[in-house]
Amino acid sequence: MQDELLLRYSRQIMLPQVDIIGQQRLNQSTVLIIGLGGLGSPVAMYLAAAGVGHLLLSDFDRVDLSNLQRQLLHNTADIGKGKAESAQATLSALNPEISLTTIEERLDESALTRWVRQADLVIDASDNFDTRFLINKVCVENEKPLVSAAVIRMEGQVTVFPNDGHGPCYRCLYRDDKADTELRCSE
Repeated sequence: MQDELLLRYSRQIMLPQVDIIGQQRLNQSTVLIIGLGGLGSPVAMYLAAAGVGHLLLSDFDRVDLSNLQRQLLHNTADIGKGKAESAQATLSALNPEISLTTIEERLDESALTRWVRQADLVIDASDNFDTRFLINKVCVENEKPLVSAAVIRMEGQVTVFPNDGHGPCYRCLYRDDKADTELRCSE
């Protein structure tokens, strides 16, 4: 590892749980982040800062003034830009050593499957159950670990699903009942 990278990641490398081998694994990893809003923003920033080598940034929405108080990837100059584009600019400035790919379209099952297959880990930071159910389905089918996070009002949860065929998945927690799944963050 180059001296500059050793210095950049030195605090992590000094941790016995990470060390140089763990940092190299981070640098060689690809993570798909779906949703670059209130949850996806800090996740993307910390993964970029930690040196995850390739981030796949997926969001089809645009930055709005009402986003700025909680979506730290974006700033006033980004209003009207795509969130993935805005995120790419912020994360490139934060860590120019990593690779970033933007995905600015709503992902159907086929497109989502293509992106999930490229990732070592999928992070669901979306804001609706239909999307979460689809992400879960594709991750289970492709045996990709899924980190699912959700926040609504003053409540939040984070769950990790290994999707290795030996445990529960996101669908095990929630049934497909529209009465329970209609509320979105903006509401």
